[in-house]
Amino acid sequence: MTDEMQTLLDRRLREAIRHLPEKEPPPDFTARVMTELEPRPASAWARFRMWLSRPIRITVTPARLAPVLVCTVAALLVGGWFGMRSTPHTAPSMHAATLPVTFVLRQSAPEVRSVAVIGSFNDWNADGYEMLYDASGKAWVLRAQLPPGDHEYVFLVNGDRVMPDPGAALTRNDGFGNRNSVLFVNPTNGQTL
Repeated sequence: MTDEMQTLLDRRLREAIRHLPEKEPPPDFTARVMTELEPRPASAWARFRMWLSRPIRITVTPARLAPVLVCTVAALLVGGWFGMRSTPHTAPSMHAATLPVTFVLRQSAPEVRSVAVIGSFNDWNADGYEMLYDASGKAWVLRAQLPPGDHEYVFLVNGDRVMPDPGAALTRNDGFGNRNSVLFVNPTNGQTL
């Protein structure tokens, strides 16, 4: 087929298409097309991501905040009540596998108002390691739970003066010219003070 014949054939085909009778679309044609164009429901993951990215507006009013404050105060009171019921002269346990240790400082001088045990087992921090004075034994006492191993410690008197345990069998130089008491804790022998 030559190019002229192809061109003539294309022209006749276009003319034939132009003169075809027009046919009306069915009455529900638009509705069917729009139904097909409706978006598909998003997946659960897509809806979750949209929920996360959507801004959330929080309104706080005294009426809404009051129950939260009441619950918080109640939880603090209950926690404080349980905290007060624990033995005050028992230091907190540091590890699950700990052994009982009792620190004793025989000191009845009236100028001694407080004594705490600080050492390598509590990062030299007196919080929770305050000793109680036992008037009948005239001694400061602290019962604690320590992990096995050797520990260095000293007594912190009145919050500002450190002293090694006068009853300790062994002391070690702390590298600053002072002596730390040494405590060996092992599962077979318990404690050595």
